[in-house]
Amino acid sequence: MHGGPLLGILQLGLQVARKATIISLSAALLGAATAIILPILTGRAIGGAPGLIEHGFTRTYIGIIAGLLVALAVSNVTGVLSHAGIELADGPIRREILLRIGWALSHDPDLTSLDDPRTADLVQKIRSREWEISMGYQILTGIATRQIPALLGTAITLGIVLTWWAPIPIMIVILINGEYLRRVITTQMDVWSGQAEGLKHAAYAFEQGMGKAAKEIRIFGLSDYLRRRMINFAMEGYRPYWARRWRDAGFSVVLGVLRVITTLGTIGFVSWQAVTGRISLTTTATAIPLIMAMADTDLWMIGQLQRAGTTYGWLEQLAPVRRYLAESGRSGVRPTLTVREHTFRADDQPADDRPAADRRPIPPPTIIFDEVSFGYPGSDRLILDGLSLELPAGDAAALVGVNGAGKSTLVRLLTAGYLPTRGRVLVDGVDLSCLDVEARRAWQRRVAPITQEFLRLPLPAGDNVELGSGSVWAGRLHPDPLPDTTTLDAVARRAGITDLIERLPDGWATSLDKTMPRGTDLSGGEWQRIGLARALRAVTAGAQVLVLDEPAAALDVESEARLVGGYLELARSVTSLIISHRFSVVRPVPLIYVLENGRITEQGSHQELMTLTGGRYRAMFTMQASRYAEAEAEVREAEEHRAGIEGARA
Repeated sequence: MHGGPLLGILQLGLQVARKATIISLSAALLGAATAIILPILTGRAIGGAPGLIEHGFTRTYIGIIAGLLVALAVSNVTGVLSHAGIELADGPIRREILLRIGWALSHDPDLTSLDDPRTADLVQKIRSREWEISMGYQILTGIATRQIPALLGTAITLGIVLTWWAPIPIMIVILINGEYLRRVITTQMDVWSGQAEGLKHAAYAFEQGMGKAAKEIRIFGLSDYLRRRMINFAMEGYRPYWARRWRDAGFSVVLGVLRVITTLGTIGFVSWQAVTGRISLTTTATAIPLIMAMADTDLWMIGQLQRAGTTYGWLEQLAPVRRYLAESGRSGVRPTLTVREHTFRADDQPADDRPAADRRPIPPPTIIFDEVSFGYPGSDRLILDGLSLELPAGDAAALVGVNGAGKSTLVRLLTAGYLPTRGRVLVDGVDLSCLDVEARRAWQRRVAPITQEFLRLPLPAGDNVELGSGSVWAGRLHPDPLPDTTTLDAVARRAGITDLIERLPDGWATSLDKTMPRGTDLSGGEWQRIGLARALRAVTAGAQVLVLDEPAAALDVESEARLVGGYLELARSVTSLIISHRFSVVRPVPLIYVLENGRITEQGSHQELMTLTGGRYRAMFTMQASRYAEAEAEVREAEEHRAGIEGARA
């Protein structure tokens, strides 16, 4: 059995629910002791009953009866206490498992592991079997701690009061049955786990029919198709599991019959000993309860403990407990990152409530990509190949290029989510590849990115914006009293979302999830405006680099114009990069880079790039502008046609 992982599960319980774990273990051990004591006291009580006729109730006999009653009471109380302790610890243990998974996927500033299929597979296996760790804890602190010592104790006691070999046949049958059940549980669950692909498709079909696409599915008449698909894939997964259970059931019956025969044979031996006068009534009355107690012991939990140990081993592989505890609860000297003459700390975000005199002005950095090449792990293809560019300190720059050119990859390198395969990314002369983990985290706290997959949280609108500062606004639904909104109101005005917040039922306190009470959902453009406000809040909280990746993708024309104006104003105080397919967004930016084939092929202002005959920027701009011109011409033509019809009617 997995001794190390099982010890880890027990330590997990002591870590998150020490009192409940100690109560469960103590109650289980005390219950094991009473399981041994009860047959002994029962035997003495029955054996002493004939003496009542001659001697009446003696102090000794009264003591035996009192002890028996106390043991019975303790046995019941320990069961209740053990169960209560397990229930109290279950929630914290499950929560800690999820926290460790979350930590494993978020603590490292490097994104390489998130792209590793092995990491995704490990997370999937743990999430699908995390309940086994909780079950393993329940068995360790309850059934196993109670039954295994009780089994050993009753076997030894039976050997003492009857004969040394009396418990051996029953013990052999119990061990054979336990090993068989261990194999049955592990093999059956392995068969079940082996059907993960079919069950995954079944779950996917269910989610499609019940999720966000449910309305469209009903409109297109796909409900029956998805229902049949879900049932077929689910049955495909269940059939091998059911077949295995049927095969195992036959031998289980054989072992059950063997256990009954062994138990009856041992009891028959005791009865023969009693009838022939070889043992006393007290010995007989003690031995039979001991035999029954042994026969009732079922070591099915061994297989489940093995599976729990395997799952915990996966968790330990994903998130080693020592490292998790050290990094999630670390203290002492804070990590530093030196940029120019300034020292950044991972938790050194300027707080709005600090006096202005106490705030250290941190000038925006200059960022240089020096002959940077990069390819994703597991791929021989270079996304960036010898790319060089400079983002001037406290100024705005833009990046344009076709889909797949590597624009989003460049952002990941800028934020030190990935490190270059070759070349350097320099922040005021500091090579990001030379930073340790804590220093990379510190640098990432200085960047306010809005990526194409921006964060959407089912929290109040205030929290969705305030999280840009690294803290929460309310942190819960329906806050009462309402936290101060002065800072958020100022951010809303600068980000141009005041009208959006005023339309929400409860303003900043409105949950942005329509499944919540008084909650609402936002359109793609509205969510993007919230994301832009969050980036602005990060800048006001101390971020010195602003990165906007396709910020106008879901915005209407009016919102886009407001974005461009606000961005250029904001860019005066930070180093910024804006990436967009819309040339109306990048056109006013003073420095524009064109990314093609993994490197910068053109750079300059809009006017400068438009003078390049045969230039890539000029070609893309002209193509997009012509489409807008054609659309405007079609609109004018439609309006003139409508006006002509109305004039004819008049």
